[in-house]
Amino acid sequence: MKWFAIFKTGKHTDSNGITKDWTEADIDNIVSSYDPSKHEAPIVIGHPKDNSPAFGWIDKLKRIGDTLYALPRQLVNDFVEMINKGMFKKRSISLYPDGTLRHVGFLGATPPAVKGLPDVEFKDIEKDTNIELPGMNDYEEDQNTNDDEVINHLKKKLNEYADQINNNKEKLLKLAEYEQKLKEAEILKSKITELEMQRQQAVNNFNELKAKMESDKFDQFINKSISEGKLLPKMVPIVKKLWECNLSRDVFEFGDKTKSTPNEILVEFIESMPKIIDLGGSTDKGSDGKNDEPSSKIIADEIRKQMNQ
Repeated sequence: MKWFAIFKTGKHTDSNGITKDWTEADIDNIVSSYDPSKHEAPIVIGHPKDNSPAFGWIDKLKRIGDTLYALPRQLVNDFVEMINKGMFKKRSISLYPDGTLRHVGFLGATPPAVKGLPDVEFKDIEKDTNIELPGMNDYEEDQNTNDDEVINHLKKKLNEYADQINNNKEKLLKLAEYEQKLKEAEILKSKITELEMQRQQAVNNFNELKAKMESDKFDQFINKSISEGKLLPKMVPIVKKLWECNLSRDVFEFGDKTKSTPNEILVEFIESMPKIIDLGGSTDKGSDGKNDEPSSKIIADEIRKQMNQ
């Protein structure tokens, strides 16, 4: 005879209206607590209170995946014939309060508490009584065979699971490598940002130093121009304002293809200026501190000098 499914995991409601989420551990408890020598669960029709009449008996139980399987024995011929005619396609289990199997009931019009169990069909019992589950033939087992086939099958499944685990490990390793690269990229991004800030600070420092050097150079030029008589001290503030206003101006290109900044043009202009006459200054003075010559003569002499230059 062969194994057939009688129960599976999931949320089910019993005849008392109690709903429970059954797990694989619950099915394992049903399997481990079943002892035919103490109570051999009968195969019945419906759920009779006195477990009779019995149309067969449950020899063994086992769990494969999320499903509980039973191995029957001593099936009644008339019951097998009714099953083959499709009178009782579904089945349900009854448990004692302690969780041990009470009986397996085959159902007709009454719907089972557990939906989704495949139909059962009993073949010719006089030749070999079989219980077949469509789509579950991989888990069927002859009563006369030992557990070697089941063990081999389980080993095969374990190997398949091991391959899946190894594949998942490779994916996890690749994921870990990807996450590590992301961390490294974030570190590099942070370093690039830091270097960019340092570069910008260096540019700012250079520009400040360059501006100071140009300002010092222009101060020296102003002092030189004053000493040469091309600028008067009172002209210095306005000249410096012109210099500062021109600092941010662009380079100009002229018709003769020469290029100059506004401040270079300002320096060139001051250099081209003649000596300035300071009428508030003094020329040759007498012993009494007054000019010996009239101011008109001084101006005329200065103009002649300028023209002769």
